[in-house]
This record gives sequence, C-alpha cells and structure tokens, in this order.
Amino acid sequence: MTSTTYKNEQTKRRFYDYLKNSKGFSGKSIECYEKAIWLWEDFSHKADLGSFNQTLAESFKDWLKTKKKANSEETISLSYSYDMLRYLKVFFDWLSRQPGFKSKINQTAVDYLRLSRAEVKIATQPKSVGFPSLEEVKTVIENIKGDSEIEKRDKALISLILLTGARISAVKSLSMRCFDKSNLIIDQDPALGVETKFRKRIVSSLIPFSYKEPLDYFLKWFDYLENKKGFKPENPIFPATKIENGKENMSYYNTGEVEPIFWKSSSSPRKIFEKRFEQAGVKHYHPHALRHLLVKEISKLPLTEEEKKAFSQSLGHENVGTTFGSYGYGKIEENRQTEIIRNIDYGGQKKDIKYVIGPKDIEQIAELINKSKD
Repeated sequence: MTSTTYKNEQTKRRFYDYLKNSKGFSGKSIECYEKAIWLWEDFSHKADLGSFNQTLAESFKDWLKTKKKANSEETISLSYSYDMLRYLKVFFDWLSRQPGFKSKINQTAVDYLRLSRAEVKIATQPKSVGFPSLEEVKTVIENIKGDSEIEKRDKALISLILLTGARISAVKSLSMRCFDKSNLIIDQDPALGVETKFRKRIVSSLIPFSYKEPLDYFLKWFDYLENKKGFKPENPIFPATKIENGKENMSYYNTGEVEPIFWKSSSSPRKIFEKRFEQAGVKHYHPHALRHLLVKEISKLPLTEEEKKAFSQSLGHENVGTTFGSYGYGKIEENRQTEIIRNIDYGGQKKDIKYVIGPKDIEQIAELINKSKD
C-alpha cells in the first residue's frame, strides 16, 4: 500500500465515522457514500484526495455519464449519476473543512459536482413502477396448496405484506410480540428488533380488503405458531426453514418445517416471492410492489384528509404527499389520466350527484325532525 493510498483510506475512515456518529447514518446509508467515493477513485486512479479541483470535477461528470453498467454495454442512468454526484459532493464538502485540506480544496470546485438543471429534472422525475393486480396476488396466494409449515408460512407472508404494505426488511425481523391480535396491529418497533427504514417506529393496521382470506391465513399462522409450536414472544413470526443433515451427513435437506430462527437477510423472503409467483404462473413482482398495489386500492376510496393521514402513517410516511404522490395518484396511467380529464364536469351539468352521510348525520337529522314536531 502506497503512502497516498494509506492516507486516502484514513481520510475515508474518518468520513464514515463522521456519518455514523455525528449524522447518525445507518451502515446501509454509508454504503451509498462509499460507492460514490469508489467511483471517484476509479476515475482518478486512486490519486491523492486532496488533489480535487474544478477541472477534475467537470471531467468526472463527463466520465460518469459515459460509464457502462456492470457486465453490460448500456451506460448508467442519469438518476444514478445524480445520486453519486450528490453523495460525492457531501464528501468533498466535508473534506474541504478538514485540517490539511482547507487550503487545497476550493468550495467552488465542490459545487461543480452537480448535473445541469435540465438533467436534474430528468433524473428526479417520478418513474413508472409496475405492480400486480389484486386478482394476480389472489392467484398467487390461493395457489399455495398443502398444509406443511413451509406452505402455511409462505401464504401468511404474502398475505401480511398485502394487508399492511410493510417493507420486507421489517417483515422478516418481526417477532411474535410485534402483533397485537386483539386490535389487528403490527408494531414495527426498532426497540423490538424490527428493521424499519430510518429506524422509525411504524404502527400498521391490517387493511381489510374485499378479498378477506389473507387476514384469515395470517391469523391462523400466528395461532399455529403460538399454540401448536409454542413460539415465545421473542421468536419470529416468519421463521427460517428447518434444514437437517441427510444420510451420513453428506447432504442437507428441507424438512418442510420451520424453526424459531430469524432469516439472516431479506433474500430468503424475496426468493419465496419469486418462487410462489412463478408457481402460480404470474409475472414475478418484488415484495415492495404489493405496497404500491395497496396504495392504489386505497386511492379508489373516497377518503377524508384525516383518513388519508392515518393510512399514510400506517405505511410509515410522515407526509401524505409521499403516499399518494410517489405511490398513488401521482402515478395515474396515461389512459386513465385522459379518461378522468374528459369526464370532469366542467359546466356543472351533471345531476347524478350522490351525497354520503354517516350514522352521526342520521342522528342529527332525526333530532331536527323530532324538534320540528315538538
């Protein structure tokens, strides 16, 4: 290792420590900055980080936009370039304020680590996200036949994600104590070991669909673990498959049972999705796609602002716009968009307007009628 490489590694280590302990970033977030710095080192051939200047910043942007994807002749996307430049800008901004680098790195040069306004607009525009229909998910769930523990677990897994829209990282880390059976609530609490985004506690209600069976599948699975398997509060709701040694310990085989061990990563439940969609003859979608489906189904309902906020919080969003913008009505299909606009009552001529009244309204009307009689 050369002296320059050693110095660069020490600098990077201090930066990662700064992100972790001063900014409170998670390991996963820090990895994003690490990838951006690796790209810079690839471009600069691991030159001294202190040699950064405006010319290099502009050359790096051009180099980055022509870089090929791994094992492909296709260039990386503009949105990827946007993210890498954003992460790298934070790094060099931090570096420009460190002892030994203040006189070397000009802040103006750091500002050149950005795309043009037109490119930023392209890179940050909402992207169309594919997701299955409710009927397709129903087909997948109902196609899981049999009564083995593995089959019951897989059916309950897909059912819960459909009912809550919870992220797969959180679902795979749920313990039995996270489910409030009496109120049908999943408490995604990092204090209980749940791996939520940004380590935020999310209280999610199980959403009742017109397709009622998923709730029953999940409840039966939970009861089975609790009463038949004797799972304790600290055990996982979705345990790993039990693997045993084969004859003479030469191989391992799937027992068709589960054991009270958490999955080590999200790859196992993701593979379950891939397997079950394929078996049902349905195009494979990632678990996160069910989150989009849930929002689309809810978006069809005439929700009040309060109801929208409650649903948004159940997904873990602080802003309602995130839920119904990034996931919901912010992504209306073009054909549907045209249809809606064509059917707007611009002249106010439509007469078939229906008003919805609730139980409290009925009570108030009854009181007014009774008073008029008096």
